[in-house]
Amino acid sequence: MSNSADPSSAYSDTERAIFDAALQVFAREGRHGARMQSIADAADINKAMLHYYFRDKATLYEEVFGYTMRRFMASFGESLKEAPTFKETLRVFIDGYVEFVRSDEAAMRLMVQENLAGGHLLGDHLRRAKKRGGAPPKILVDTIEAASAADEIRPVDPHQTVLSVVSTCLFFFVARPTVEVMHPTAGDDWEGFVEDRKEHLFELIYCGLAPR
Repeated sequence: MSNSADPSSAYSDTERAIFDAALQVFAREGRHGARMQSIADAADINKAMLHYYFRDKATLYEEVFGYTMRRFMASFGESLKEAPTFKETLRVFIDGYVEFVRSDEAAMRLMVQENLAGGHLLGDHLRRAKKRGGAPPKILVDTIEAASAADEIRPVDPHQTVLSVVSTCLFFFVARPTVEVMHPTAGDDWEGFVEDRKEHLFELIYCGLAPR
């Protein structure tokens, strides 16, 4: 497989169409509820062609999940590496994570479902990405450790901190119906709420990490 910054470049147009269709079906129906015929219909191909590319649903699910994870890693990993300061790294991480989920909520639902199902496949991908050193969460962990050592921020557990950042970036998408009740602006103008939310999260976390 290609190591291109664009994961889609490693696949044919037909494979990408299958991945896009399968992602929507898996996100909507779940790994076990999805049917190969539904995926073929969504990709506008016949079932025989779908099986030509992917022999069974388990194989297709693993490929779609891996493709989705690589797109996530590539979506803002390079920007994180280029960020010159901790402050900028934190902002890029929050903006990048939120924008990825906002642009592809089916991917978010797929990852949440995988976690609820035990997360074995997700764990495998995260461990491999961690070893490669290019995973956005790992970059943020390393940046927090360096910033703490340089007294730019107060001493904190970098892994706990990254978990807190990821949780706050993801929760309001997962619980959108609840959020729209709790925060009137979210129900009236979701896109505007998301923009405000990114800025609020950055200020809350950055100021919370300031030296005391």
